Amino acid sequence: MERIILSDLHMRRESLSYIDALYAILMHRGSVNCSKPVLSGMTAMAFRFTVNRRLTVDSATAYNWMAEHFVAADLLGLTTTQHAGFHFQPTFPLYQKAAVQEIKQSIAWGTGALIWKDSFVVVTGYDDEQQTFLYCDGTRNEFQTMGYDDFGCNQSPYWYYQLYDDQITMDIYEIYKESLMQAVSKWETHDIMLPPSEYACGRQAYAAIAEALESGDYDQEGASDTFRCYGVAKQDTAQYMSSLKNIWPLCSKAAELYGRVAELFDDIVQQITRAGSGLSENRTRAKQLIPLFMEAQQREEEAVQELSLFLSENIHNRFEDIGLR
Repeated sequence: MERIILSDLHMRRESLSYIDALYAILMHRGSVNCSKPVLSGMTAMAFRFTVNRRLTVDSATAYNWMAEHFVAADLLGLTTTQHAGFHFQPTFPLYQKAAVQEIKQSIAWGTGALIWKDSFVVVTGYDDEQQTFLYCDGTRNEFQTMGYDDFGCNQSPYWYYQLYDDQITMDIYEIYKESLMQAVSKWETHDIMLPPSEYACGRQAYAAIAEALESGDYDQEGASDTFRCYGVAKQDTAQYMSSLKNIWPLCSKAAELYGRVAELFDDIVQQITRAGSGLSENRTRAKQLIPLFMEAQQREEEAVQELSLFLSENIHNRFEDIGLR
């Protein structure tokens, strides 16, 4: 019976849960040497903006995990192993057994695993005698435990894991440029995995937010959580762009505009916090947020236009597939 714990692998909940988990693992194994906002920008995750039209709590994690997480790792020169599915499928026990073995092997080699446990968390160890994994979700310092048989059995119907393998050295400037091209793509393109009647992406997400707040037909708790989550993502974007303007002065205007978007989201989150009950009792206060979102949309539109000008030749070479990898 084997027991291995990566005791110095810890996750801190500060950003999008995928980025929090990814950053913890990659820093621990020495794959990156940057701040979390820069990682969020380099992987293009900071630029993703999707909402359920009722502003439900799943908004921040409603996207094609397999595709976008592949791109995130690929931008960094990392090869990965990832699998996903639904725990109600008849074949789930087979996938669960294989996942347990692959996750244990990754930990034995010194690299934590990223899994879905109703948010993205880091598996930091395992104990064969107890038949348990140890994991960290960023909400406490202590590791928590999860039985091997509990892997994938979440409140949501999904199971997912991503493991990190080999890495090649990438041209950092090409990573930066590609991340900005992905930013343009995410702003202009709807995620084909999501039904447009239920979700809105990129620039359309702002219109969906305004419509929901105006009509009053939205998940009150989910809206507050969604705005807080994206508030952090917009801060990550602003910090990332601020670092890039020192490399490319032509990005200065875009950095300024993304900075303004972050300020507006900070104002929105502060207003929700000051309200005490969030958006649950005062729909008039909720409607007062609409002008802030509309200004944020305009500033972000202008920022993307600046990026499009900066990358015009690269984007033209991609024809209609800006996000193509």
